[in-house]
Amino acid sequence: MSKTLSILIVISAFTVATVSNSSALDEQVGIIEMADNDSPFLLERDDTLPFFTSKAAELVSIVKNRIDRTRVTLNDFETFFDSIRLRQNSIEQSFGEITQLLLDQIRGAEILMVNRANKLEEIDDEDKEFLKTNKRRSENIEKVMQLVNSEDWVCPVEGKVKFYDSWNEKRPRGLHRGVDIVGFHGANLLAPVDGTIAFFWDSVGGKSFRLIADNGDYYFGTHLYRYGSKSGKVAAGDVIGQLGAGGNATGPHLHFEFHAGPVGKGNELNPYQIAHHHCTNRIPMEMPLNHGQEEDREKFLFPYGNFEWD
Repeated sequence: MSKTLSILIVISAFTVATVSNSSALDEQVGIIEMADNDSPFLLERDDTLPFFTSKAAELVSIVKNRIDRTRVTLNDFETFFDSIRLRQNSIEQSFGEITQLLLDQIRGAEILMVNRANKLEEIDDEDKEFLKTNKRRSENIEKVMQLVNSEDWVCPVEGKVKFYDSWNEKRPRGLHRGVDIVGFHGANLLAPVDGTIAFFWDSVGGKSFRLIADNGDYYFGTHLYRYGSKSGKVAAGDVIGQLGAGGNATGPHLHFEFHAGPVGKGNELNPYQIAHHHCTNRIPMEMPLNHGQEEDREKFLFPYGNFEWD
């Protein structure tokens, strides 16, 4: 390769000399020595010049073609990078528009919050309490309907039962805030939902339980004959005690309360509709629990409120 390059260089120089001194060189036969130190060889100018001139032209053509292809490739790269730059600019523009849209929405939300706060400040305490009460009432109705439609809620008294809607009835110690589910003495009491149960003595109802559901709902039952075998975690349907007539009860029944979470105790709701839907082994209040004639059932009427049998 080095020999060929040396020959081309010499030919180029020799060609220039030939053009400038053509008349003097026409009659002379020159000898050109082109070689490395260890491999000399001689070339006659008149015989070899056309050959090398042709080869030089071919080499120049090859180099020119390669330069042209390289130029095309560079143009392609430039076009590709221009496309990338256009896409980048488009993405940056879209990102800027989205960012601006989000900022506008945040500012709009902040304005709405400020306006709402200003309006709330204009409402007097009585109206605020009214709105708060209505909000909780709506949430409580939704909670009761969820439990009525639940497939997991369990009637807290096993076996045949009877009860009526005694919510807010006047009792010696005040308004009645639960439902009294009458059943057989010693009937199993069942956990209505999953939760954590604790047993304690109530000064009015005697042996009692409180069950805090996993969602924060609070259940209270009293007049138990026996406590359940354990406190702590229970699942819906677990036995949590036996029905009795403890405390001030006049007969075996479970006084059952429901306080909706997440407030829990203190947010007491009428549990009648829940029990009415899930305690399906139910008889009219005037029918004795040990009555076995289903055909005579219609003879016994509900003296308390309006009831419908499913």
